[in-house]
Amino acid sequence: MLVVSILVASVVPVPTATPQTDPTGTVATTTLLHIAGYATLAAGSVAVATRRGLSEHTSQQHRHVGARIVAVALFGVGTELLQGVIPWRTFAVAEIGLNAASAVAGGLLAAMWFYRPVE
Repeated sequence: MLVVSILVASVVPVPTATPQTDPTGTVATTTLLHIAGYATLAAGSVAVATRRGLSEHTSQQHRHVGARIVAVALFGVGTELLQGVIPWRTFAVAEIGLNAASAVAGGLLAAMWFYRPVE
């Protein structure tokens, strides 16, 4: 469901009344939305892997986590490329990097939280 929400938010026109920065005026609203969306999407994807029995620390588990993070980052690339062909949206290479960094941060934090060694 979050994937659909991010995709829809990526293609709809942004209302002119939308605040352009956070209340302190230092961080762009879209930056905060990118961080929250892609970090949450990656964290949720990693959390789903734990429910599917991938909670052991193995190379297979590491590959699954890595693949999920890469998939979320590639989804971010795709949404940015899509925005490049929509007249009311803009393409930004910096946002591709932000999406990827957010996916890595969210995925790794979830991996540290959910994948605990068996004692």
